[in-house]
Amino acid sequence: MKQQQNFSVVNFTREEVPIVTEDIKTRYQWVPVGIHHQDDYYDMLTEAYNTSTTNAACIEGVADLIYGKGLITDNEEFSDTLAKLIPAEDLRRVSFDIKLYGNAAFQVMWNKEHTKITKLFHVPVQTLRAEKLHGVTKVQAYYYCTDWNDTRKQKEKIRIPSFGTSTEEREILFIKEYEPNRYYYSLPDWISALQYSFTEAELSNLHLNNIENGFLPVAMVNFNNGVPAPEERQTIESLLENKFSGTRNAGRFMVSFNDDAINKPTIDTIPIENLHEKYQYVAEYAQDRILVAHRIVSPLLFGIRTAANGFSSQAEEMKTAFSIFQTMTIQPFQQLILTAIDKALVEGGWGKQDLYFDQLTPLVILSDTAEDTGEDIETVQEEVNESMQNDETTEMESEDNIRRFSDFGFTRNYEDL
Repeated sequence: MKQQQNFSVVNFTREEVPIVTEDIKTRYQWVPVGIHHQDDYYDMLTEAYNTSTTNAACIEGVADLIYGKGLITDNEEFSDTLAKLIPAEDLRRVSFDIKLYGNAAFQVMWNKEHTKITKLFHVPVQTLRAEKLHGVTKVQAYYYCTDWNDTRKQKEKIRIPSFGTSTEEREILFIKEYEPNRYYYSLPDWISALQYSFTEAELSNLHLNNIENGFLPVAMVNFNNGVPAPEERQTIESLLENKFSGTRNAGRFMVSFNDDAINKPTIDTIPIENLHEKYQYVAEYAQDRILVAHRIVSPLLFGIRTAANGFSSQAEEMKTAFSIFQTMTIQPFQQLILTAIDKALVEGGWGKQDLYFDQLTPLVILSDTAEDTGEDIETVQEEVNESMQNDETTEMESEDNIRRFSDFGFTRNYEDL
């Protein structure tokens, strides 16, 4: 009789492309948003920011450029009032949230008569959940909770009306971009690089654990005491997977206890050629995909050096890259924030103001331009900032612009247009 042999391949991990889902079928009054679980969207984005070096550098760099040197106005009489209405630190945090999460929010404070806005505070957007729509085309309120993963704290949630929907002293001005097939929340522009961010994090775990455990090679475990039943085989495979799979278990050793040497398991190492090159390729590819998702024209803008830059000098690269990046990436973010603020000021009793962000220009560009033109850096900075300044983002004369405000969660309904 032919001896029975059995061979199993254990697939340790399997990840799928993340799909963000707004769950409107729950029993809750609010709308959870998740990727792998019901309400883990913001947690996943935060983890990708905290664990990926490239992703963190891009998010922080872009957020700094969005904020620049702060919000200013040509109306000198309104300048001091603007600084009191919107504190600089709150605006900086909103700029950070809109880049990291794709959403941002102000807590709008009104006077007792509800005729004038007195303050716009930043509120962490991950603490807000939109109220479900019930026969209307606009979100009427947002629920605030410090930790949506804690069911006990959910009971302490606070309902805050959406901007322009009430006469209460406090409202939420929610800022979001248009997203097809998605109404309550929007996605960050780098969402397609979420998995690559986790890839970077797992590579760092892999290398750290390999170093700590002495670079034990990949191995095949053979049990030589017969072929167990399918259920027992599954149990053994599950135990091996739990103990040895994943980057956090890289380099761990195994202990086997046997009745005699004849039935001892054999462990055969499986050599992987050019393993260091494979790791390097994965690391470089993940970094490249993250940069593409963030629309980074030149990594040098954020202190990231890659193998090939494609320019004859760093100064030339940075000037060209900054001009493109400022126009194609930074200004759309700034316009999104400015449009929301301007709408709030108009409806909040302050009238239409010409607001814009004071741009933050890399020093190497200013010094190189000053050297070429023979002017001082301050003069060059004014000229460069003026050339890259936002156009009139407060103009709302066309019907298309007015209609677009309803996507941000403002007061106007489609039926009013």
